[in-house]
Amino acid sequence: MKTIFCATITVLFLLFLGSTISGQALRAFALEGSSMNSDKPPEALSDDDAKNPCPPSYIKLVSPRAAAVGATVSLQGWRFGKDAGQVIFPNGVSAQIISWRYQNIDVEVPIGAVSGNITVISACGSENRKGAGSWFNVMDKAKGQ
Repeated sequence: MKTIFCATITVLFLLFLGSTISGQALRAFALEGSSMNSDKPPEALSDDDAKNPCPPSYIKLVSPRAAAVGATVSLQGWRFGKDAGQVIFPNGVSAQIISWRYQNIDVEVPIGAVSGNITVISACGSENRKGAGSWFNVMDKAKGQ
């Protein structure tokens, strides 16, 4: 009796594990076919974003967090896409793109930029959601602040 119980539990566990893994694989496969490459785990996307052929990008980190006009800044995150879009600083000032990759964008801080949240607009037209990771401080070159 004890052996049958253990065998039943083992089979149920393996069935559960198999269905969980295959479900994640199917979601990952569905996202892989989209126009945006997502290296963020599929479960991090909301249901609406997962169905969107152009999901919003996500800025995880701006490095350095503060720099003067003309300095190079790196944006790290997810779903930027393979084709270059736009990077907009507060005041609606577009940055010059130095390089654009799926998870990393290098830009030059433009003249007229002010401190605030940076916006990434992917080539397919989606904007990132604003968050702490997109905040950037523009420093005055003369004062170093």
